[in-house]
Amino acid sequence: MCADITACTYKQLQHEASLSMQFWDNPTVDGFQCLLMTPKPMIRTSDHVFQLCELVKLQSSCKKLNLLSELMDHSGDYIHTALPFILSLLQQGLSQRIHLLTHSLSPDPKWSVESEAPKHKAQPPLSFGLLLRAELSSTVLDRGPPADSPKAAEFRQLWGPRSELRRFQDGDITEAVLWHGESICQKRLVPKQIITHLLQLHADIPESCVRYVGAMVDDVIKTGSEVSGTGEEESLVVVQSYDDLSRKLWRLEGLPLTITAVQGAHPALRYTQVFPPRPLKLEYSFFDREKTSRSLVPKEGKPCPVYITPITVICHMEGSGKWPHDRLAIQHIRAAFHIQLGELLRKHHNYTCRPCPTHLDVWKVLWMPSKASTLLSSCFSLFFIILYYSGCFRTFFGKFC
Repeated sequence: MCADITACTYKQLQHEASLSMQFWDNPTVDGFQCLLMTPKPMIRTSDHVFQLCELVKLQSSCKKLNLLSELMDHSGDYIHTALPFILSLLQQGLSQRIHLLTHSLSPDPKWSVESEAPKHKAQPPLSFGLLLRAELSSTVLDRGPPADSPKAAEFRQLWGPRSELRRFQDGDITEAVLWHGESICQKRLVPKQIITHLLQLHADIPESCVRYVGAMVDDVIKTGSEVSGTGEEESLVVVQSYDDLSRKLWRLEGLPLTITAVQGAHPALRYTQVFPPRPLKLEYSFFDREKTSRSLVPKEGKPCPVYITPITVICHMEGSGKWPHDRLAIQHIRAAFHIQLGELLRKHHNYTCRPCPTHLDVWKVLWMPSKASTLLSSCFSLFFIILYYSGCFRTFFGKFC
């Protein structure tokens, strides 16, 4: 039964058995429906999927891997001959980046006894699946053994010309492999770089024979920036700006009521905004500056600035029994609170604020030195953050807050 089973198939069997026991032991899950009635194609159970096309290339792989004896044992079936060695090669190269490497084989073909057997090259492509480790899969640096270690030769043999000596901050000099990846979008495809490099180096399988499915829909949401990405870096900038403002709100002194909680209420703060707000470099010749509020007013005949979606932040205040019961009086008190909060943010943290009866607009402007303007021109940014306040008056404006 297990004569031709590969090590990867055995590990997959162990993984599936472990998941099955978790389903059966969980009383809140319909284990029968999930395990026995729900199909599980590879595209749904793997993070990344790739296929090897033009299987006739595996003939040259058998020659380069010196598998002629094994090829005779398989009666010339170069696909089944090369597969275990390719799996071992990929498992060694991907190492800690993956939990599991799976593969699928088409069933053995059937043919009439009066006709010739079908050619091996007529079989469909080989499919492979990767179950990634989220914390390690996108690492761009593979650090190897020290240069004087006996394992350094094995490391150089595995990676070929990609391996190089590097000196690290801790003083160690080791073999290392550096993969290309500037944005998070590009780093997600580091496993693809590893797979194509190893197959080309050790099995003579060109990159054109690898059909990789890992980021095929990223092109739909890529921006036109110099380093193309899918919004992760922009979301991180928004979250960092929110964290900075949140810490400053917590440390504010002089408010009539203490802030008890600061809560983000925008998809960008949950990393779920497809196109998060981006920093904007303004052309100041298009604006006049108000002396009192430090606001920018567009000049007549000049184009309006680009709209940036506000980031909503909810601040919860401590309770108080001194609030009036009249709705109009509550609105006036809240407007006065916005004015005082804006003054404190301007005085202590140099924020530009615009208080309104229902909310407080906070602008954060980052000034960059002239020497860095050529490299960090996009860092001259403007964030719109709207603060809505709830707490002791949320019972009156529960739907609004």
